[in-house]
Amino acid sequence: MSEPLLKAIIQLFAIVAKEDEVTDQERDQIEAFLVEHLNKNAVPQFLQEFDAYSDSIIIDDTIDIEEEQRRIEGICSKINKELTQKQKVVIILELMGIILADGHISNREEELLRSIGSAFNVSSEEIDLIKQFVVGKSYEEFDAPNILIIDAKKYDNPTFKHLRREGLNGFIAILHLSKADTYFIKYQGTTDLYLNGVPLKSGSKGVLAIGSTIRAEKTPPVYYGDIISQFIKNENEKPITFEARNISYRFKNGKLGLRNINIAEESGKLIGLMGASGAGKSTLLHVLNGSDRPTEGHVLINNIDIHRQESMIKGVIGFVPQDDLLIEELTVYENLYYAARLCFDQLKHEEINELVIKTLNNLGLYETKDLKVGSPLEKTISGGQRKRLNIGLELLREPSILFVDEPTSGLSSRDSENIMDLLKELSLKGKLIFVVIHQPSSDIFKMFNKLIILDTGGYQIYYGNPIEAVVYFKEIINLINSDQGECHECGNVNPEQIFNIIETKVINEYGNFTNERKVLPEQWNQYFLEKTSIPKVEQVTTAPESTLNIPDRLKQLKLFTTRDLLSKLSNKQYLIINLLEAPLLALILAYIVRYYNTYHSEDPIYLFSKNPNIPAYLFMSVIVALFMGLTVSAEEIIRDQKILKREAFLHLSRGSYISSKIAILFTLSAIQTFTFVVIGNTILQIDNMFIIHWAILFSTSCLANIMGLNISSAFNSAVTIYIMIPILLIPQLVLSGVVVRFDKLNPDLSSTGEVPLVGDLMASRWAFEAAMVSQFKDNEYEEMFYPYEKVMAASDYKKIYYIPSLETKLEYSLNNFREPSPRVQENIAKNLQLLRSEIKKELQLVGNDKFEHIDLLTPEKFDSTAYAKTYEFLEKLRSFYVARYNKADQAKEKLIIGMTETPEEREAFEKLKERYRNETIAEIVKNQNEPHRILEAHGELVQKIFPIYNDPEPKHIFDYRSQFYVPKKHILGNSFDTLYFNIGVIWLMSIVLIFTLYFNIPRKTINGMESLARKSKP
Repeated sequence: MSEPLLKAIIQLFAIVAKEDEVTDQERDQIEAFLVEHLNKNAVPQFLQEFDAYSDSIIIDDTIDIEEEQRRIEGICSKINKELTQKQKVVIILELMGIILADGHISNREEELLRSIGSAFNVSSEEIDLIKQFVVGKSYEEFDAPNILIIDAKKYDNPTFKHLRREGLNGFIAILHLSKADTYFIKYQGTTDLYLNGVPLKSGSKGVLAIGSTIRAEKTPPVYYGDIISQFIKNENEKPITFEARNISYRFKNGKLGLRNINIAEESGKLIGLMGASGAGKSTLLHVLNGSDRPTEGHVLINNIDIHRQESMIKGVIGFVPQDDLLIEELTVYENLYYAARLCFDQLKHEEINELVIKTLNNLGLYETKDLKVGSPLEKTISGGQRKRLNIGLELLREPSILFVDEPTSGLSSRDSENIMDLLKELSLKGKLIFVVIHQPSSDIFKMFNKLIILDTGGYQIYYGNPIEAVVYFKEIINLINSDQGECHECGNVNPEQIFNIIETKVINEYGNFTNERKVLPEQWNQYFLEKTSIPKVEQVTTAPESTLNIPDRLKQLKLFTTRDLLSKLSNKQYLIINLLEAPLLALILAYIVRYYNTYHSEDPIYLFSKNPNIPAYLFMSVIVALFMGLTVSAEEIIRDQKILKREAFLHLSRGSYISSKIAILFTLSAIQTFTFVVIGNTILQIDNMFIIHWAILFSTSCLANIMGLNISSAFNSAVTIYIMIPILLIPQLVLSGVVVRFDKLNPDLSSTGEVPLVGDLMASRWAFEAAMVSQFKDNEYEEMFYPYEKVMAASDYKKIYYIPSLETKLEYSLNNFREPSPRVQENIAKNLQLLRSEIKKELQLVGNDKFEHIDLLTPEKFDSTAYAKTYEFLEKLRSFYVARYNKADQAKEKLIIGMTETPEEREAFEKLKERYRNETIAEIVKNQNEPHRILEAHGELVQKIFPIYNDPEPKHIFDYRSQFYVPKKHILGNSFDTLYFNIGVIWLMSIVLIFTLYFNIPRKTINGMESLARKSKP
């Protein structure tokens, strides 16, 4: 209190006291006020100030009332600038005491008091209450709704508020002034009472401080919480009972974290959880709020087991973890707005806005509503404001029970008190609040109604009133002044003193502290069990009501999407990098692979047809799509883990959340692949393939998005996730069929005549094959000639490789069919079996009904006659394919001639060819560099040359497998173009991964593996 302010108060006292003569009693009253607020040396100086000012006041009939009023208003205006409303009503109480010091109140004194009250914005009703409180001497005179009587009597139906305390001779009156939220105490009686350890004299009155305790011998103590609960009762709040019965919790490593914890509480309480580091405070909080299931015991709300009947307590529990659960890219207002939208579907936008603004005002955050929350490293709002906003996210929906983990951690003392004031106010409105607290100040410590203390190992060692905790532990170890819980002079409590007692170390013979504790946690727990009885709560059987009205899944999807989109749009770095990444990579890649021959031309120009790097570009495009899709999604869910942890108490739709992520990521992937294809294809002059290339890359990127979301949901660390990206990408590189050919893989993996199964699991294989096949056969040039070239390629294969191979088998069988060697006979049998099988296939292909001598191709019947008949058939077959080739060749030639009749047409034709047909792609998809054009595998001949013209022959209805670069795929009796089939496979993979993501299979799998690993340890 400043000196000018104290002088102004002294002047006010002097005016009131001088209204009649200043009596000794009035002077003593003022001296007592000064002693309470100043040190003893300063009291005489201000008493002299009082005497001098009161002597200067002349009271007679000539006094100018208006001038006196102006003087009072001038003094009060000085006081108004520096004192809170609570402090001003205290001054009114002191003034009332001064007036009554001589035993009566004159009309002029009362007018003067009301005038001062008006200047202080204290209403006449409050002045009347203060007068009633100061004047009254019997409980009958305190019959008012703002006054509580505490005595030993029983009343049938009292009209006043009442608390009964047996053994109390006399009564205690408590006055509550609601506007100033101030409590005054007055005692009339003969029992020796102690207020916060200081004797309370009969007839004395004063302010009842937060956390105060009134004690007397043979009388149960009266706690601050007991008093204020009588005044602040929310009639609309349904009663809540909370019980934890014999709770034990064992960690996954087998260690016990909690041991036989018992709690019984009712709504309207603020409960503190304290304990040394590692004692199990946060573990207990998570078990009590339903996040973790106890190994033993039950947690009940209104007799409903929260771990077994979760649906019945939906929306009843709120949780504010120690970490900030905020969307850092959104503003303070937006964080609250979207939280409210997810809780109250029935409210319109205007009502939601009103609720958010009200909450912002209550939190003292209205001025910061348009500021971005920011990260702890890039602060936009202060730590205290972040904490208040964090709590505000839960206050919006007003859960009946709120759990708060270390709300004051890392905050200044002022911010800490603001946060705790907010929580205390909530408890006074009927909420039950559990708070894990660490090293609280005396004022914060006194706010709690109950205190639960845990010791190392999860032992419960105290459960009761906070102030009594100091006395409890002092008495157990027989400390001097064990009955004193707080300082008599300042009224402060030192909570650290409790832990100093609990963790007192043994002193060795050298006078040094050892690491051994005097009292072990087990012993403290035993004292607790012997000295403490868990209170019983009145059972409430009705299910607790929830204020929630959760939107349906479609609305949740819209809200999640909007919220996430706003978050991303506000992150400028995220936007710039993700939007520029694709075009920049396309520019770099396309520029690097834009090859043209500068050595054999005087005027070199770039030609798409002559660029040998186009296959590399297509392959790297697929890898870039996978990379972009993975990196953009890999942190999506892990970044939201804190938000999901908070929203888990709302039981929102996981499907809506995942769908919102997918919708945004797919949109971003569509933009990225669009810009990539536009720039890359333009630079490399890949014409009229935009839609096809974009569809392939977009599908691939979407699959990568889902892969990224899966690993994001599976792991707890962003570092682990980014380590996983190469592990996912490298197999896509190696097993794509490009870096290492499928037939050159480890024999354990490879498969002759078809892509191995390990390759079929790679999205890169499907995407690259679709790009290569489509680029070759679906361009404007090749579309004209592909049907003819397909017939010609098949005929070439048959006449050049296939039929000669069959003739070789036939020759070997004829030359050796009389050889008695078992091995030779086995080879002959295989050859004849292959001949029979292949001839049957050919008969079906050429439309011939039968080859009547096919039954001679067995080891028992084969002879020179069979050889001659079969050889004759193969010659006819060769003639058939020669004729077929010639017919197709002539048709193609005729088409070309028709397009190149004039020099201009010939030039246009060559340009068309150069524009669309890339020679390197043609070489690769035709497999012309393959040294083995035909192979024998599994009793049949496998075509290795011309895969792009070779339609696969399925062995059964589900056989989709084929060689690399085939033009069509078969499944379920139907054939599909490779482009559409491969894109379909990629989307099928995406659907499977969406399924695993929805059911959180990767996370469950990893948890299961970790559990098995722990169990396998000795």
